Amino acid sequence: MHISKVIIENFKCFEGTFSLVLNENLNILVGDNEAGKTSILEAIHLALSGWISGRYLRTELTQSLFNDKVVKNYLDSLRIVKKLPLPRILIELYFDIDDDSIKAMFEGNGNSLKRKACGVQFKIAYNEKYRGEYDIMLENPGEIGSLPIEYYDFSWSSFARDDRITPKTIPFKSAPIDSANNRNQNGSDIYISRLIRD
Repeated sequence: MHISKVIIENFKCFEGTFSLVLNENLNILVGDNEAGKTSILEAIHLALSGWISGRYLRTELTQSLFNDKVVKNYLDSLRIVKKLPLPRILIELYFDIDDDSIKAMFEGNGNSLKRKACGVQFKIAYNEKYRGEYDIMLENPGEIGSLPIEYYDFSWSSFARDDRITPKTIPFKSAPIDSANNRNQNGSDIYISRLIRD
């Protein structure tokens, strides 16, 4: 059982859609600084847990999670006739699962590729129930200088189109260990980080 592919859309440095196929046993991410290596790991952890930077997303949901260029394009479009839709963040994790009973919970075509696969979709998106209130704000587009994050929500769904899942039902768990930073770690993580560094 492993994560075989990750698709990331509009998260941090990823403008548009980014796809990465993963090996079963070992994956090594190599790239320049600010290329997105850490953002890939953060996206996987966020989609599996709902946590980012050691805090639950409900308290950390800010515009800084969105790609800067995507946000700028949206805000610029408010001042022209053809407005862009509000941006969203999408993270899809494709699973390779042998156990048929677990696989059945996550298999379907409810993914961005519209193909039968096994996995989970995590989305941060505008909640349409706030449409009336946001439409009033749109009457003065020059006064809108940021995304209306207060109208955004996040959710999980399986590729089987089951939107009642939570991180507790996802058969994978993640435990990020950053050996360069001990600020948000508990004692055992610090100990493991030192072992890895040494």
